[in-house]
Amino acid sequence: MVGKKMIWLGVAILFSTLWVWGTAHAVSEIRIGQIGPTTGWATMFGTEGLNGVKLALAERDYKFKGIPIKLFTEDTKADVEVMRTKLDSFKTRDKVHFIIGPSLGHEGMAAVDWGARNPDVPILIGYSAPEDITMRKATPSVIRPGWTGPQVIFHFGKFCAKDLGYKKVIIVGQDYSYPWDQAAGFTRGFLENGGEKVERIWHPVDAVDFSSIMAKLTGMKKEYDAVLCNSGGAQVVAFFKQWYQFGLDKIYPQILGQANVPIVPMLTELADMALNVYSSLHYYDGNPSEANMKFRESYLKAYGKYPSVIAVQGYDAMRVAFKAMEAIDGKVDDPKAFITAVRQVKMRENESPRGPFYFDKFGNPIQNIYIKKVVKKDGKLMNIAVKTYKDVSQFGPYAAMPEKYMAQPATSREYPPGNKDDYFREIEKYFGKDYMAELKKNNGWKE
Repeated sequence: MVGKKMIWLGVAILFSTLWVWGTAHAVSEIRIGQIGPTTGWATMFGTEGLNGVKLALAERDYKFKGIPIKLFTEDTKADVEVMRTKLDSFKTRDKVHFIIGPSLGHEGMAAVDWGARNPDVPILIGYSAPEDITMRKATPSVIRPGWTGPQVIFHFGKFCAKDLGYKKVIIVGQDYSYPWDQAAGFTRGFLENGGEKVERIWHPVDAVDFSSIMAKLTGMKKEYDAVLCNSGGAQVVAFFKQWYQFGLDKIYPQILGQANVPIVPMLTELADMALNVYSSLHYYDGNPSEANMKFRESYLKAYGKYPSVIAVQGYDAMRVAFKAMEAIDGKVDDPKAFITAVRQVKMRENESPRGPFYFDKFGNPIQNIYIKKVVKKDGKLMNIAVKTYKDVSQFGPYAAMPEKYMAQPATSREYPPGNKDDYFREIEKYFGKDYMAELKKNNGWKE
């Protein structure tokens, strides 16, 4: 009897050992690099993203199936050369398995170049939104669980033309790649759906004196219907204050916002000046979904404040990474397998505060885009969704013809043209007469 018990014990030990071998992981520690500006003028974009990553890791106690996760963080100081050095350090010194970040537009374009030279270190782009990261410069090892500047504003242009009835809009923004992308996406949606003209006024990135621009806007009041603030951070606060100081709120019926104007950290700064401001994005803080409510409360408990879309970006990037690790059983030392797994991730409605999304073949999400309005609820400012566009590609209404879209020049401070006639002549060269005929037939984009 004792002999039989010993035999069965031996068999149990053998099967137990085989089971452990069958689920063994290739690494004893998962090493992740997170990068973004955590000091200087863009601190908000780095720290909020980092907080989101940390929250997702804390939910798993910094472990994946028992394997400890070590997070390495670096500050880009919003400087591309500093960022390149830090990315090199992640690879050679810290030997990270993948990187989350960076946050800013110019950082993202430099990161995709670095990624093309270092394909063995996967990068999950943070909040950085230039479209060419996942378009003309797309590289397999760089995936963006985020958004592009035009993607989230194509339909806002349409909304302003169709729903608000505007014909001519002035865009005032910081003079660099991300606001160019926002202006381009808005211009396309606006002019193709009944708008007539978009005038652009650019200012230096760090400008806080807008008196000359306010004077110019005052002189343009008879010709234009609304003004869109296309800046971020301290520049938005300065712009809004001077808007009211110069009495422009009594001249124009509406001040509109680009994606980053009424995000959560800005609402505190803008206070009631932000009321009724329309904008658009792939996330809104007032989303009543269970996933968003849980995320907001967890973030509030961890950091003493409610999260912004930037924090959502870090959180989602880490959760996408977890789903990819599930698919490859944690073998993150195989970068090709990890990259493939990330690109195949699908986030369901209850898995992200923003809603469902999945990746296109270029590595950018197809996701919901929300037209937002700032309201006051229970004494607090927040964004509510007044309209939702589902499953929007980074190519927006041109999803069926991405190659034609990418054949156009990259967006710039003056491209595409803001005058309706010039604009239509330009896009006909790329999209063809059939596309133009459809626009005319449908009086804009088909729903």
